[in-house]
Amino acid sequence: MAAISGKRRMGDGYEPHVDDVEGRLIYSLPVDSGHVSLSFEYEIEAGDLAVLLDDSYRRAVLHWVLHTKLQRTITGMAGEISQADFRALLLEILHSPIGDVERLIQAVNREHNIHLQYYIGLDLAQAR
Repeated sequence: MAAISGKRRMGDGYEPHVDDVEGRLIYSLPVDSGHVSLSFEYEIEAGDLAVLLDDSYRRAVLHWVLHTKLQRTITGMAGEISQADFRALLLEILHSPIGDVERLIQAVNREHNIHLQYYIGLDLAQAR
């Protein structure tokens, strides 16, 4: 996907970030898989950005759950994640009770044979 430029609202460098592009908030996530490096962009709402800025744990969960799922799309092991798919994931991670978020993490861990808590912990350590 093409890189989007606008006023940066969240994030720096090679990490998830949000830009305000002509009044639209765009969440962008760079994803690497082998020799392939892509950036994925999805529209979010102001309330989503508020949670991302206020809650570093949910921000890290979104980063790594989405990254894990998007890597599968790059390798062809999964279909594309549409805006509607992203929105459903975003609602679950940012706006659901924390117990639901923890169940989602466990489900992704099982499905992708990963331990997301490790990567989430790296993000949280950087946020301090």
